[in-house]
Amino acid sequence: VPAGAEFVLLFVYIMIVYAIIRGFGSAAQAGFGVGARVMQALFLPVVALAFAVAPVVGQNFGGRRADRVRPSVYSGIGIASAMMLILASIVWLAPAALIRFFSRDARVIAFGSDYLKIVSLNFVAAGIVFTTSSVFQGIGNTWPPLFSSMTRLVLFALPAILVARTSGFEIRHVWYLSVASQALQMCINLLLLRRELRKKLTFEETQDFIPGSATA
Repeated sequence: VPAGAEFVLLFVYIMIVYAIIRGFGSAAQAGFGVGARVMQALFLPVVALAFAVAPVVGQNFGGRRADRVRPSVYSGIGIASAMMLILASIVWLAPAALIRFFSRDARVIAFGSDYLKIVSLNFVAAGIVFTTSSVFQGIGNTWPPLFSSMTRLVLFALPAILVARTSGFEIRHVWYLSVASQALQMCINLLLLRRELRKKLTFEETQDFIPGSATA
């Protein structure tokens, strides 16, 4: 249920963004659409890493190897952060070139590159969110990531809708709110994961049963 609900939340997020930016015209919507597709393509390696983290953590957690669970979590977060930092640097330096692969319209490129450049600020946070969510899956509790996703959606949607009604509203304000809400989701995930690991990685020592030897 939580995994399916997260897809619903993502759909709601995209619909809210489109509803807010439609006043800027078709070029803005196309720029966001192309930028989102580029970002999804760039995220594929980190998503693959996150998928790999879940079974590794799950295997060690199921084997009651707390000494291996934490290093697996830290390694996953570290690798994801490094990968995302590299991708963010590429996007920050050449956002227009990435959009130009899919559109030659000057306005679409302008809107799309502005979107990519701003949201690249949350790439590292997004990588950490992907990885920590997979860790929760590995230890058998997918409710905390759903909670953080819902919190992010609410804290993004309400301010975005309110800001969109003010004078001087610019489309980039939506992207900055998205970055801020993603950073907040990362913090929530990390705090909830820390709590979950403290609670679940306290395995009781099992006593080995040694049967008594038969006497002659």
